[in-house]
Amino acid sequence: MTDTPKVFRPSREHVIAIVLMTGIALMGISWAPLRLGWLLVFPIVALAWVFTASTRVDERGLSLKYLLRPNHSIGWGDLAGISFKGSRALATTTDGREFPMPGVTFNSLPALSDASGGRITDVITESSEAADGKYEIIDREGRKVLLNREEYDAYLREHPDLPGPRPEASPNEH
Repeated sequence: MTDTPKVFRPSREHVIAIVLMTGIALMGISWAPLRLGWLLVFPIVALAWVFTASTRVDERGLSLKYLLRPNHSIGWGDLAGISFKGSRALATTTDGREFPMPGVTFNSLPALSDASGGRITDVITESSEAADGKYEIIDREGRKVLLNREEYDAYLREHPDLPGPRPEASPNEH
């Protein structure tokens, strides 16, 4: 873990969507500006969220900064784990409370793991390394199974009628 805290923020690409949303809203608002002008509050709040919300990871733990709710800090001793519900990352405390982690996505897990000094597991890299050099097959029940080379060769010998690539026979096997 480095001494420098790592800050995760919502993607600035959200600003493009907010600008598009505002343009579309302005078309509707132009029909009745006095009645619909209040709709511009939504893009303003969304912009404020993009530039305000963040998750900070340092040697003390997680600091969660929100726009419309109280900020929260979670020490490493109080963190039970990280979970994902849909696209939302949630920090779960040992007492069972869940806190959204602004700016953290599933794809940011390697950086989050690095910033936490390994306290948060990087399941992306672990699963990628575990699958390196393995063959993926789909069994008769439709489940995907990873096999190493020896297991794959044995599987092919047990199922000679199955389609798929076959290892080349060595000259000693004929």
